[in-house]
Amino acid sequence: METASSSRSFDPWLARHECHADTKHDCHVSRLGDFHELQQQHFLAPFSTSPLDLPHDTSISLLPASYRGKDGDIVPAASESSALACLDKELDLDRLARIQPHLWLAGRPVPPRALHHQLILGRTILVTERMDLHLVWTTGRIFIKPLPRFLLEPCFWHHHLSCGSSSGCPRCGFFDHGANSSLQTTCEHRQRLRKRALGFLFSYTALIVHETDLHMALANHLVPQEMSWQAWKRLVQQLDPEHIYHEIDPRFYHGELRLGRLDKIYMFKESPCSAYMPMWNQYSAFFRTNLAWLGAATVYIVIILTAMQVGLGSDLAKPAFKAVSYCFSIFSILGPLVVFAGILLFFCYFFVNNWFFTTRFYKRRMLAIEASTSPI
Repeated sequence: METASSSRSFDPWLARHECHADTKHDCHVSRLGDFHELQQQHFLAPFSTSPLDLPHDTSISLLPASYRGKDGDIVPAASESSALACLDKELDLDRLARIQPHLWLAGRPVPPRALHHQLILGRTILVTERMDLHLVWTTGRIFIKPLPRFLLEPCFWHHHLSCGSSSGCPRCGFFDHGANSSLQTTCEHRQRLRKRALGFLFSYTALIVHETDLHMALANHLVPQEMSWQAWKRLVQQLDPEHIYHEIDPRFYHGELRLGRLDKIYMFKESPCSAYMPMWNQYSAFFRTNLAWLGAATVYIVIILTAMQVGLGSDLAKPAFKAVSYCFSIFSILGPLVVFAGILLFFCYFFVNNWFFTTRFYKRRMLAIEASTSPI
């Protein structure tokens, strides 16, 4: 007698789609199976037709030329073994994942506004290849990561952003307790990357809404030059962005993120010297930033003291006014000195902290260089 669990009539891993370089550029399923069911099980790409007029390519030739390793080494993306590490760098959202519960302070949980509206807001589009800076904005500028070719190729999704084990994936419902734990870990890693990649694609469905937005994206090199308007519309339709939230990384629940608030979240959550993007690339910039507001406050104090001096010269000055003026004059002398001393103390802490981490990294880096250059 057939059990309820055997009602599934096909094994998705026997029904994995095959990519054919035909004129329609469609990725077909090798057996009769429902595309949407397989798509929800993370076996297929989120779209079935490539928007680019190029032959299907599942190879690493679509990846960047290289990526940076753990210690800053340049690693060529030239092998299948390095493909996953390269994708990990391309889709890195670890910094935002650490502060995910606090992202509501930096941006509303709505998709980003279209590219043409970013210009209306007076923002210049700055290209970044860092995923964790994508859609982060500050006064007069917004960072946007270009849409890479490999995320527009269905076969690449199938080979590199889908599960790699038919029996070792608990998320896909085909978990075998005897499966290799490393396969399960790799599968979970791919699913995490898939959610980030799908969320990234979702953000572009909000950025490119009208044909004008596509022209702006092409002019700023945000999408491949082969992209056409009709192909983009087909891609958006297949992604079904209205019902995609359960398949994307939580970072993309929020569209645009304010850089200043991300910095403050990092300062309170990590350490006073931490910031999402370094605010001071030189020590002179540190003093210039902090002494600027102290100078403005001093000017305001001088204005108040001048007004008090005029009031004290009047015969109508009361004892209470004289007492307040006396206390404020003491504050005007000691206040700036105390604040300036605080800035100096913070600078000392900032300097020692940077010195410690710089020297520690230098020693570790030199050991790695010596190990790589020593004869085997």
